[in-house]
Amino acid sequence: MNADDPTWSKLCSLAELKEDALHPMEIDGIPVLVVNGRDKRLVIPRSCPHMANSLAEGAFDGHVLTCTKHLWQWSIDEGGEPVGMAEAPLLCYETLESNGELFCRAATELKYEHEDDDA
Repeated sequence: MNADDPTWSKLCSLAELKEDALHPMEIDGIPVLVVNGRDKRLVIPRSCPHMANSLAEGAFDGHVLTCTKHLWQWSIDEGGEPVGMAEAPLLCYETLESNGELFCRAATELKYEHEDDDA
């Protein structure tokens, strides 16, 4: 993987990211959420896989991301795998870190199929 490859888009400088924090951003017009954990960093869609609640408003302790609407949780260390009652993993964009910058490959927006957005 090479950051000079035109399929990669620069998302941000790694120095801009606070540790153990959620960072809503856009990449090529696509809304994404950078989850900057202690041991791993993921770039995911902003909405919860369960319902369309914003994960940018969730709780994050550096390892586990929690959606505050229905308390679904995911292990960031395990690449967005479900924890507890969560029934679906997080979709993740492909990322590359090079020269202190975070790049993302987001040719199309990753979306979840939500059963009911009103519940």
